Amino acid sequence: MSENTGSTDLDRLRTTLAASAYEHRVRTVLHRWYCGYEAPHMNLDQQGELVTDDFTLHRPPEGDMPSVQGRQAYLDSVSALPAGQNNAHHLRTLAIEHTGAGTAQVVVTHDFETAGPAMTGAARLRYDLELLQEPGEHLPRISTMAEHILTYQQTPFADAYAENRVLAFVHYWLSLLEQPGADAEPLRELLDADLAMTLSGGRVLHTFDQVAAWYTDTAGLVDLSTHHLADLTITPGTGDTHDLSVDFAWEGITREGQPMTARTRHQWTLAETGERHLRLRRFAVTVLDPFTPVTAQEALAHHDANKAG
Repeated sequence: MSENTGSTDLDRLRTTLAASAYEHRVRTVLHRWYCGYEAPHMNLDQQGELVTDDFTLHRPPEGDMPSVQGRQAYLDSVSALPAGQNNAHHLRTLAIEHTGAGTAQVVVTHDFETAGPAMTGAARLRYDLELLQEPGEHLPRISTMAEHILTYQQTPFADAYAENRVLAFVHYWLSLLEQPGADAEPLRELLDADLAMTLSGGRVLHTFDQVAAWYTDTAGLVDLSTHHLADLTITPGTGDTHDLSVDFAWEGITREGQPMTARTRHQWTLAETGERHLRLRRFAVTVLDPFTPVTAQEALAHHDANKAG
């Protein structure tokens, strides 16, 4: 009887970790979407990458802009937005429901603030999204978005670009590490030419080939894992950089099927180059709680406690 219970717990842990890894990919898309509207000038190519060819945007009837059908129609509509408008998005809630092998429905709420020549104001908004996972792509694309105004607010403008830009990188980085693939190539565009990646044992990686070897080693040890962000701090660095301090509460399953837990602290410097993602320039990790074998039930409890936190 205990063996059956253990097997059920391990299966549930695998399902839970897989769902968390997908959430990182969804969050990457959301934070990139926000950044498109928060940057001084929207990069239409990068914004267009986030949606399908037949993307449909249902705008709220209270607004001045009509709904649109198709990627190009959407890009044409946002390219006509007034210049000089400052926008900020603060993510509040996220719920994901898988509806098929490559589809999901996502409900998002966020606080939106805008200030500029066109208007100044704030509101709590809800997005109802349908996501489609294109074959051969890592990130899902938005196929349908319906925007809803929930309440108007009197919130002063609080810039969110740096936070959304950094979080887009963090969640994308984690999505690549939590379900390691056979090919490290997707990491290449995330690494700065002046990279110094200091691992917990003191070894420093400087090149893509060194990082790729580390990634391959990780893939050989970990079958599936997830990270929960805690104590996140983002501060301006020198020049076009962002400094990030964050703790990761971690659960994983080894290739041999052993559940594990850990907690690490990361100090990163991310460089701004104008590309779709920031680039990792400095990376240092400290182990707070060592990687420890646990039961599947204990790993699930660890996950639930840190997810709630």
